[in-house]
Amino acid sequence: MILQTLEELNQKCREILQEAAGEQGLDVEIPERFDWELPKEAKFGDLSTNVAMVLAKPFRTPPRKLAERIVERLSDERVERCEVAGPGFINLFFKPEYLAHVLGEVHRLGDRYGACKAFAGKKVLVEFVSANPTGPLHVGHARGAIAGDALCRLLAAVGYKTTREYYFNDAGNQMNVLGESVRARYLQALGREVDFPEHGYHGEYITDIARELNSKAGDRYEKAGSLQPFIEYATKKILKIIEADLEGLGVHFDSWIKETRFHEEGLVQKTIDKLRERGFVYDKEGAQFLKTTEFGDDEDRVIVKSNGAYTYLAPDLPYHSDKFDRGYDLIINLMGGDHASYVVRLKAGLEALGYDTQKLHCLLLQMVRIKRSGEIVKLSTRAGDFLPLSEMLEEIGKGVTRFLFLTRSLDSMMDFDWDLAKKHSMENPVFYVQNAHVRICSIFRKGQEKGVSTDLSPLTKLGPEQLARRMSEGLRLPLEREILVKLVHYPLVVLKAGQQLAPHLVPVYLQDLAKLFHAYYETQNVLTPDDPEGSLVRLYFIDSIRQALATGLHLLGIEPMEEM
Repeated sequence: MILQTLEELNQKCREILQEAAGEQGLDVEIPERFDWELPKEAKFGDLSTNVAMVLAKPFRTPPRKLAERIVERLSDERVERCEVAGPGFINLFFKPEYLAHVLGEVHRLGDRYGACKAFAGKKVLVEFVSANPTGPLHVGHARGAIAGDALCRLLAAVGYKTTREYYFNDAGNQMNVLGESVRARYLQALGREVDFPEHGYHGEYITDIARELNSKAGDRYEKAGSLQPFIEYATKKILKIIEADLEGLGVHFDSWIKETRFHEEGLVQKTIDKLRERGFVYDKEGAQFLKTTEFGDDEDRVIVKSNGAYTYLAPDLPYHSDKFDRGYDLIINLMGGDHASYVVRLKAGLEALGYDTQKLHCLLLQMVRIKRSGEIVKLSTRAGDFLPLSEMLEEIGKGVTRFLFLTRSLDSMMDFDWDLAKKHSMENPVFYVQNAHVRICSIFRKGQEKGVSTDLSPLTKLGPEQLARRMSEGLRLPLEREILVKLVHYPLVVLKAGQQLAPHLVPVYLQDLAKLFHAYYETQNVLTPDDPEGSLVRLYFIDSIRQALATGLHLLGIEPMEEM
């Protein structure tokens, strides 16, 4: 409903502007789509656009005057009035009958409400988490896992066919350190006096893996001349731990890619050879450099060290080449916030290989700090001082963890308040939203207890126009109208969140909708036994709110609660 309306309003505004340009003899490039905003306050309308401010300069007209021209000529049966505000904003107010249509749409579509086919036929690959298989996932990994999963859900909701991918670096020095750590603990389990490597992984999980290897293999690997048996055994065990942690968080992957594959198939060296053939690799002081400066980097980067070892960039280039070759329309990497300069060299290498890096979006996740008892917890993975994700899930739960991590934009630093997360109160944002859903469920239960009919079928059987008329006549309070507008906005929020790769917009919306409902709950008696008709309309109304809350929570991978 609203997305089609938006397209039609957009087209009408374009036609008005094209006509105005023709009248003035101007050659103005008018955008296909304007930026439509969802006003925070009801006084600023149900929809707002700054198109007049954007196009004022090419039209050689003051923005407010251009806005007034659009408003004078804009006519639509769904719009009650248009206003020009401030320096040139255009604010639209919909008719009550149009707003009431949203209630029938919410009931008809259920969990599909808000979904659209804007990107139908497009394929997207999202790579996220991609933690090295050197230890269990910790709370720092939770943000990337949750953000990646929510992003995939969003992209699917706007029409993309999504693939979730986990890439793990099972090659390189960190794997040797893992092997050394497990070997030391294994030999200690055999009763041998050996020093633990100073730079090794100290977590208890290393001891557990070594003891298990000892119980299965005895002293078979005591005199092993290679770290490979220890690396292989530990990697297998740790990947199982990682999968279990992700399962507990409600995250799954369609594809698991190993770095070793690109080494074993010779693709790393083939990629470097190809870059050299294209004139982008040169030798200097025994090392091999990639000419990333030709693509905007501030200096050329080493791709092969003077000792012959590959840098991280070397295997990443064939891996990303493989992503492009698989034919995705959009490729997304969720990476740590400290990877900004690395993204520049990665894209430079891909451009040197001839790929269109406009398809690649690298989202940089900023750091998460854990706050407990008012203090920031200091963590070190290698020293074994870390909070495992499993502990967070056990103490806080999947739903709360997911919601809280999604309340901030991906590029914002975040302090995760452990104590707040454990509170089952309205202070906790997720319970604030869940409580709105619970209250609506409880109203239906109370209706049955009071003998008020909660059977909504008489209304669901009405045609769209009859239902909209009935709803607009029965819902006349300003707060009811504000809630209707908020329900109309939901599909726009989903589309915007998908377009901008911004999953945090959904929990922000849910908190706003919950706030409006809590205000309604405190001021309006839904159930009035002496007014069964009015009660039925209000029950249908709040059930639409409940469905929208449930739909939004499901989109975030959270199960709505019916009781608390």
